[in-house]
Amino acid sequence: MVEVGPTPAAAGAVSQMAWLARLRHLRRRAHLVTATSLIAMSAILARPDAAPAQDASDRAADRIAVVVGNQDYDNIADLANARSDAEQMSTLLRSLGFAVFEGYNLDREGFETILRRAILNADPGAEIVFFYAGHGLQVGRRNYLLPKDAAFDSVYDLPVESVTLDRVIEALSASGLVHVAIIDACRDNPFPDAKLAGDLDASLFETKTGFDVFQTPLNSFVAFSTAPGMVAFDGEAGQNSPFTQAILSEIQKDAREPATAIFARVRQAVYTATDGRQVPWESSTLVQPFSFASDSASVELGTEVAAADGDVSAVARGTEPLPPEVSLSVPYGRSVPIGEALKSALGLAELPEFALEQAPGNGRLTFLPEVTYDPELSERRSGLDPITLTDEFVLRRPGSDAATLSVSLSLDVNPCDLLAGDALDPAGTGFYLLPNELDIEGALAACADAVEAHPQEPRFHYQLARAEQAAGRYEEAFRRFEYAAEQGHIRAQTAVARLLTADEIDRELFDVPEDRDRAFAALERGIAAADPFAMHLLGQMLLREGPTDADRERGFDLLDRAAELGHTYSMNELGVYFLTESSAHHLPERGLRYLEASAARDDIYGFHNLGFVALYGLAGDEPDFAGAYTWFEKAALGGHPGSPSTIGRMIVRDEVPGSNAEDAVRWYDMGLSRGDAWGGFNAAVLILRGDVPELGEAQAIVRLAKAQHLADEEPAGRARERLSDLRSGDTGRAIQLLLKELGEDLVVDGVVGPRTRDAIARRAEAAGLAFNSNDPLEQLSVLGRAYWVQNPVRTDVF
Repeated sequence: MVEVGPTPAAAGAVSQMAWLARLRHLRRRAHLVTATSLIAMSAILARPDAAPAQDASDRAADRIAVVVGNQDYDNIADLANARSDAEQMSTLLRSLGFAVFEGYNLDREGFETILRRAILNADPGAEIVFFYAGHGLQVGRRNYLLPKDAAFDSVYDLPVESVTLDRVIEALSASGLVHVAIIDACRDNPFPDAKLAGDLDASLFETKTGFDVFQTPLNSFVAFSTAPGMVAFDGEAGQNSPFTQAILSEIQKDAREPATAIFARVRQAVYTATDGRQVPWESSTLVQPFSFASDSASVELGTEVAAADGDVSAVARGTEPLPPEVSLSVPYGRSVPIGEALKSALGLAELPEFALEQAPGNGRLTFLPEVTYDPELSERRSGLDPITLTDEFVLRRPGSDAATLSVSLSLDVNPCDLLAGDALDPAGTGFYLLPNELDIEGALAACADAVEAHPQEPRFHYQLARAEQAAGRYEEAFRRFEYAAEQGHIRAQTAVARLLTADEIDRELFDVPEDRDRAFAALERGIAAADPFAMHLLGQMLLREGPTDADRERGFDLLDRAAELGHTYSMNELGVYFLTESSAHHLPERGLRYLEASAARDDIYGFHNLGFVALYGLAGDEPDFAGAYTWFEKAALGGHPGSPSTIGRMIVRDEVPGSNAEDAVRWYDMGLSRGDAWGGFNAAVLILRGDVPELGEAQAIVRLAKAQHLADEEPAGRARERLSDLRSGDTGRAIQLLLKELGEDLVVDGVVGPRTRDAIARRAEAAGLAFNSNDPLEQLSVLGRAYWVQNPVRTDVF
């Protein structure tokens, strides 16, 4: 019987899912440089562009507001005033100088998106306000906000159908200096009879009305519409809730008062308005005062404002006549100084005094200490095509003539951002590509240019390291990740940690140390900054390998935190964990919910894992070969390294009608090219058995020579054993075939003469391998290793 890898039958007493757990490629591994459709909460520690980065203390504090109003629900009772409450709060906060990110009737993914946008735009020192009006409930000792599509059809739906309040507050707090959360959500319990599981042990808790007390992060203030465990009122339809109405009224009276004083008055107002039936409650760890009004010299997105003392440059009071309009072309970045470009366009040594007549539509202006344009950043999948973004605003010159100047901005996005930007890199510009989408050569060239032009910018070093790592230049990538991390790039900490622990790297070939203690320390720093990639990697290690129950509990909590924020890697990790029969918590229904959430976000590992669920009926259904093939094909075409070999195995087992051994070898070869040793070993077995007549023993040996050096020791070891059995076979021809793949111009005649031996020496030297042997197996071994030096495995996607 052909050996096609560790199938359930070959595994004997080992369960199907335990077999799945043994395969390294079944689990979504954390990228070295991270990509993803999820939320990264690290502090932004640098500004792009040619000018030196400004310290946060030199600028007016950014003021960010996230406002969510969920009123119209799909599966539970609608609310009367949640949208109106949120809309009026948005208007008020915008008038007070906040950049407002608002969303109404958001589903779970919409919640993730709005949080990502806000955090992407937050700088160190930012003041962040979060307002939520909608349904909420308590399960166990935790508080949950409900997206519009919340439905608890299973006791395991809580993590994928809700948003945990304390985790939102932690995430936003990690992105700024001061955080204020206002929660108007304690209406009647919409799921009064539900029992739900949220902890690792799957203990069931009844849902409860109201919110429970919880510990808030340092320098945060949380205001609830009512006391713990109590119900809040929605108010008359078309108006405001008593809580929101009191907030709007009290802030408008004097927004410069400390928030603590304002909410003391709110509490009294709500108590009076509800005849003592509702008493708001606050929790504060503020160590410095916060007021809703500010003297910030920033102007919020899309708002027209009158001239104010704080909104002028006041650098000169020239009277030179100005043109009615001017166009500026500047580099796109997180913060773009435009004062010099504006002076140049106007032909002035100094700018006259200006007030803002019409604010930019897609960003905001800061006049002090210099004229700066901060674009509103958003996540955008990018590519090869150049991108120029535009905006415009109008300045007014005070005086009797009230002359205005219309400014049109053209902002060119750096090619490095387009070709190597990471998903929600908090120090990036929002443009990103997933690892399997990278144009490696283009990214290397563009980012090398960016680093040369802006050597002080950590973002470009990080993105160049991302491209270097994708190209298999592990030493260069590691050193550059280290540099970016030292400059404060939080995501680079996780990249360093991943390289320090990656078992796919041949450390005899690459000078990249293995140091788990150092990796753990780096991950803890990332977790403190709420980076979900750090949560994922450390959580994965602790859940799989944690020596104590407490370690494993923490591992689950970290993975669940990341998954709840949309991190598909963690969804896959938890899905496979709960579907694994040999795990301490075999809960297939729970695991399936995580995998479905991953696939819904177009994650190739979610596709791959759902393929296994269909293939073996792991959710309790009958095996579905057609469904499994569809999932595996989607994953393989998206770049998954293990799916091609899995399709090959299905073909060999006659589970793919109309396919033959030749098709299987093509899929196996795709897997081998991505670093899957089973692909090389299984293809060789089929060829040696004679199932593919056009391929002979030499072609099989070539595949075994490559497979023996890959990270998965079981197929690599089998490949070495089979090569040993073939010592007297067609090794000479295989050596020459490998040399041709490596770029040597040889006649393939099977004779390993001086010319062939010289070619072997050249390829060994080019790969940095010391070699001098006439043993055919050793020659094959060094050429197999040289192949992977020249064509390195993409550890960022494996």
